[in-house]
Amino acid sequence: MTQILTFGLGLGAFLAVIITIAVLVSRRAKRLERERTLGLKSSATLLGWQFGEEAPLNYLPNLDKFALFSEGHSKQIKNLIYGETNGVKAAVFDYVYVTGGGKHQQTHYQSVVYFEPSNLNLPFFSLRPENFLHKFIAALGYQDIDFGNRPTFSSQYLLRGNDEAAIRNTFSDALLAFYETNPGISTDGGGNQIFIFRQGYSAPPDQIRALIDWAAGLQNVYGRC
Repeated sequence: MTQILTFGLGLGAFLAVIITIAVLVSRRAKRLERERTLGLKSSATLLGWQFGEEAPLNYLPNLDKFALFSEGHSKQIKNLIYGETNGVKAAVFDYVYVTGGGKHQQTHYQSVVYFEPSNLNLPFFSLRPENFLHKFIAALGYQDIDFGNRPTFSSQYLLRGNDEAAIRNTFSDALLAFYETNPGISTDGGGNQIFIFRQGYSAPPDQIRALIDWAAGLQNVYGRC
């Protein structure tokens, strides 16, 4: 009986420690999230842009047409900073979505820069850094638009879209060169909408201005295509 009681007390203490750790981790995550929101709100003020802690997915049009927003579930737009840069409607936001379920559930966070130039008309496409799996399935017939005269780009990126001819026409030498010298970028585009991000990367609040300026450089290259 004593051994059973001792075991029960030990198990109870162990569970109490686990619960305490879980509570502390949860509180820390919420504190960090709140600090990020306050930091991004300050960044919006410095930019002279508007800020919203959350926004409905339909705040931006046509999201169902872009690969980024087709993944996972429980999708959210948070910490939305929006305004204009060089006369172009723009925004930067935290995109949050969940993949899997139960103990295999994983929440993904990433900063996304959005542009909506009024004079742009792109074919719909998705561009992602190419990995080993992409190379393997491409060998089995999975679409990957390559450029024979730009082997560096073709080895670094997976480019897909329904209108291959229009996509090839859009991806000029200047645009291909930009991606070659800036590996790791993901981009979804179509019509006059462009989403630029690095998968899994959340920009610190004090780097939002630099992120927007850098992404605007890429958007300008699209504008010259």
